[in-house]
Amino acid sequence: MKIDLRKLYGLKSLLIDESIKIPQELYTKMNVRSMSEVLVKGSISVNYENNIDLDLNLSGNFIMPCSITFEDVKVPFNCNVQSEILENELNDDFYLDLLDILWENIVLEIPFNVIKEGAEIKCLQGEGWELKRED
Repeated sequence: MKIDLRKLYGLKSLLIDESIKIPQELYTKMNVRSMSEVLVKGSISVNYENNIDLDLNLSGNFIMPCSITFEDVKVPFNCNVQSEILENELNDDFYLDLLDILWENIVLEIPFNVIKEGAEIKCLQGEGWELKRED
């Protein structure tokens, strides 16, 4: 998601309501099988120090494997991004690419494991092993 800095500095504020697609190579490393487009809503503005303030809401869905059955589980996420980007941190004079900032916040929403509703461990023993519950 690229923001035209000339337009942003000219208007001083932009309202955002877009869907973006996260590259597959980012989320497959995180045990996510697939990911819906991410809805990005909010505002981007230039503050009195000419730094850029982000106030965004991100929402979407992950598809992850169930830790018991390995079946697909849909996991919704919703997070807020409030950040300030310093003017001297901008790498490009014309565009601000928000993908890295958005991904850093989305990755915090990925659970370590998920269990599908109603999933049960059916096999409690095998050759040379047995699963016991400690009370």
